[in-house]
Amino acid sequence: MIEDAVSPEGAQNEYEDSAFEALSLKGKSVSSKHFYNCVFKGCDLTGAGLISCKFFDCRFESCNLSLVKVTGSVFSGTEFKDSKLVGVNWTAASWPRIKLSRHHKFSNCVLNDSNFLGLSLKDSRFSGCLAKGADFRETDLSCSDLTGTDFTDCLFGKTNLAGADLTRASNYAIKVSENQIKNAKFSMPEAMALLYCLDIRIV
Repeated sequence: MIEDAVSPEGAQNEYEDSAFEALSLKGKSVSSKHFYNCVFKGCDLTGAGLISCKFFDCRFESCNLSLVKVTGSVFSGTEFKDSKLVGVNWTAASWPRIKLSRHHKFSNCVLNDSNFLGLSLKDSRFSGCLAKGADFRETDLSCSDLTGTDFTDCLFGKTNLAGADLTRASNYAIKVSENQIKNAKFSMPEAMALLYCLDIRIV
């Protein structure tokens, strides 16, 4: 079974150009496995522990990774599409000191209550997502695609949004004085929220 092959006891440690469909690792722990250009489709990794694993140019489609633990794991050029990633602490992953060209992509995903505090995510994609309660404080989101994402109750503080595209994004509360928004794109009427965060009276 695929579940046995990917388990910590599995003999194989590296996977390349592999496809995993309907894989169930709910609540299980996987350590020191390396995946290159692999596709995960319809997989359930709810509450799983991905410990010191590496994912290079991989794609997750219609997967559930809610509450997954990513301690020491590397995600480089990884794409998540139509997936649930609720309550993930991305700061526990291993991030390179030097920003690489492989960007992270989240498309039509649920990212509620996830933690991106202080991460360098320049040129990343958070498009069409639901990110209620996510923490983006001190995060570098410059030049990122944030279009169509719902940022209800998200935390922004010392966040770099310079050159980011927030057209059709909604429910954000971004204080202009506390965040970098030079050359960022906003669309009406949502952009009115920027005025409400200023110390002015709108009549």
